[in-house]
Amino acid sequence: MPRPLISLLIFLLLATPAYAASHPGATPHACIDLDSFGGSHFPARVVAVADGDTITVEPIQGGDRVRVRLQGIDAPEINQPYGQAARAFVSEAVLYKEVHLASERNDRYGRIVAVVEVPGAGVLQELLLEAGLAWVWPQFCRDCGEWKALEEAARGQGLGLWADESPVPPWEWRRK
Repeated sequence: MPRPLISLLIFLLLATPAYAASHPGATPHACIDLDSFGGSHFPARVVAVADGDTITVEPIQGGDRVRVRLQGIDAPEINQPYGQAARAFVSEAVLYKEVHLASERNDRYGRIVAVVEVPGAGVLQELLLEAGLAWVWPQFCRDCGEWKALEEAARGQGLGLWADESPVPPWEWRRK
């Protein structure tokens, strides 16, 4: 097993009790309850934003930096309309700030797939959907009814990418 993966697994085992002890019952977000999400929970500091759905974090308790893919949504690609806006939105919301991650797995690129809570602001995925800067990704989202409602509300108001007459979902954009 690669050394960074072993370090991450050890960190996650050690950090989960620390997060749970320091955040009892904390749920300032609208749709997702991190405690019921399952998987590993840990605090981290965001050190880079790649695009609207991928960030790099540094665990608060120490350890290697890891890339995180936002669970259940897909933001426009950087070279796609609204891709730069989605990245700027995420940067403003989380760059150099502490966040709380709830992760269940890694994706095929080795990134942690997680729900990202921004203390005092909400769940990052929900903030992006409300701003009209992401789609719910049906292929990878479980129990997404409430997130789909946020997307539909932004669409109805013509927010963000929904201002375009026919925006192209990123999964279709990547196929072209």
